[in-house]
Amino acid sequence: MAPLDRELAHRPQASRALERRYREWEERLQEARRYAERVRGVLGEARVFLFGSVARGSFNLESDIDLLVVSSRLPKDPLERLALLQGLGEGRVEARGLTPEEFARLEARGALAWLEGAWEL
Repeated sequence: MAPLDRELAHRPQASRALERRYREWEERLQEARRYAERVRGVLGEARVFLFGSVARGSFNLESDIDLLVVSSRLPKDPLERLALLQGLGEGRVEARGLTPEEFARLEARGALAWLEGAWEL
């Protein structure tokens, strides 16, 4: 079989793999959006960012869904904040929370590099 014929013979398989990968990504994105809706239902106004491997498209089957919640209505106590955010999660969601003031301080210090490539939901 000529090289081009071999390449064409594998395209349907590659196409199916890409379609499957896209569906897996879309499932994670929908899970993140559902979480953002729950957060806003509890906290009211909130910014929710998807970051990490799912945002970059480099996730694997074991990857969690990294989210950052920014809201002035988050509990001040770190343990209460964590409990609230975890309680709203499902499955693979791993959420962190910051108040707008905390977010602004980190942004001013250039300490939000881990949000590079993030999507605001």
